[in-house]
Amino acid sequence: MPNEAFVKMNEERDEAGLATFANPRNATAGTLKLLDPREVAKRPLDFIAHGVGLVEGGDIPSVTAFHELLDRLGIRKNVPLWHAESAEEVLDAIRELDEKRHQLDYGTDGAVIKVIDRADQETLGYTSRAPRWAAAYKYPPEQKETTLEDITVQVGRTGKLTPVAELSPVLVSGTTVRRATLHNESFINEKEIAIGDTVLIQKAGEIIPEVIKVVTKKEPDSDARFSLHDYLDGVCPVCSGPIERRETLSGSKGEERSIITHFCVNFECPAQVASRLKQFVSRKALDIEGIGSIVAEKLVERGLVKTPLDLFSIPEERLGNLNLGTEESPRMLGDKNAAKIVQTRERAAREMPLARWIFAMGISQVGESASRELSRLHRNFEEIANSEILRELAEYGKKETWLRQNPLNPRNERISKEEKAKRKPIVEEYRKRVRELAEQLSGFEIGADLGGVAAANVESFFTSKAGVHLLDRLADLGIDPQSDNYAPKPSEAAASGDKPLAGKTFVITGSLSAPRDDIAARITAAGGKVTGSVSKNTDYLLAGEGGGSKRDKAEKLGIPIIDEAELDRMLDG
Repeated sequence: MPNEAFVKMNEERDEAGLATFANPRNATAGTLKLLDPREVAKRPLDFIAHGVGLVEGGDIPSVTAFHELLDRLGIRKNVPLWHAESAEEVLDAIRELDEKRHQLDYGTDGAVIKVIDRADQETLGYTSRAPRWAAAYKYPPEQKETTLEDITVQVGRTGKLTPVAELSPVLVSGTTVRRATLHNESFINEKEIAIGDTVLIQKAGEIIPEVIKVVTKKEPDSDARFSLHDYLDGVCPVCSGPIERRETLSGSKGEERSIITHFCVNFECPAQVASRLKQFVSRKALDIEGIGSIVAEKLVERGLVKTPLDLFSIPEERLGNLNLGTEESPRMLGDKNAAKIVQTRERAAREMPLARWIFAMGISQVGESASRELSRLHRNFEEIANSEILRELAEYGKKETWLRQNPLNPRNERISKEEKAKRKPIVEEYRKRVRELAEQLSGFEIGADLGGVAAANVESFFTSKAGVHLLDRLADLGIDPQSDNYAPKPSEAAASGDKPLAGKTFVITGSLSAPRDDIAARITAAGGKVTGSVSKNTDYLLAGEGGGSKRDKAEKLGIPIIDEAELDRMLDG
């Protein structure tokens, strides 16, 4: 949303007696969540193309070719642009952009440096979060002093309690800041933050306000430490349910530090339920249509949903009469939207495989890949709830982490003879047990996406009140999701012919006869895995027309390239 258009829109809203928006980013995000397209059309949204998404039926060999394509199509691209041949030219461009960015018609917090050639991009590949062929340079943010007037606490989807600084209003990077995250109890105590202090704040990425440090203490001689548990009298600020203190280690080996966080453990806490419901119905989870942020929040607010599974019990007529507005200005969900929700929830109950249901639960550290791995190792939720594999994996992760954090001969620190003597028997016991567990788990060939922490979280979930309630409700509803990729021991599954692709990793490229998601689902159901980029760990490249750089890289690495006919033969065993 351009800056000038944003200002004009706020002026018009103010004149009409409507609430104004804090900044263009929030205004844009809120606009995209609106259900009524006529309301969206009234907002001054704009679009700038900055990168390549999915390319099928052709090839775009470079960033330059992509920009030329945008020009031919008349699509606005992200400018200004520089082509650099050296590190010094890159730095020169960054300095020049720092001067020019304040004249742009939208906010920006930095520069992105990209490798131009797509083949080089494929060679460099990706991490799980970002490409290795692009890097961001963030400009130093504007900083301002203000007073910390109070500390409030927000409750997230997983029940995590996040303290928030309530600040004296101050103008930072063009907008008024009244609140800033304080992350957790450890952050507050490390910074020695207290109510009444003068603090220095800035916007992370020019968007999210954060407290940098204390400038002046209200009580200079006070050394009292902040306890979130005591501050909240041991109860959740939303539901008054019990809260739990958890301690984890963060940082690189040898430099770990303790992080104290708190969680509301009431699974029916309203603040958690709306967020859980949004994940539950999302496209990558159960794909239940018609439930956006507003509908999810209203379902909870009106008392129709206390846990996500309650969605399956709401009559269609009651859904249609759901008021999305206020008592003074009612706005009903309507029969058409209600019918869509009922139709897709029934499809989810009948057809959605176990992996999608696991992801829908929103268990901490369990994303899509870990959900698929759990589904490969277990037939259904009952097996997961009573899993010896998860128990052993959690124990392996816990003991291996302890060994890494408590070496007998640390590199970066010296420990006393007493401490060494104390550690030695534990190290010997843990090393032996870790070797035993590694041998017991080896046949399952568990991927890195499902580690010890995720396994422990899954175990904790299914032994908790929330997990027990989930299994009981599923039984009451007659819902029993089954794995569609069950192959706990890939070598045995492949030999038996039940899962002919067990243990094999595929990459898909080019234009094929069916959508990639459908083909990937067939591969996964046969025990295989599908990844996004070619590497030495890839077993096959499934290529349709085109394929470009992925085909080139597969040929370079000697990876077999197969077509759909060959995949069909493999699926038939």
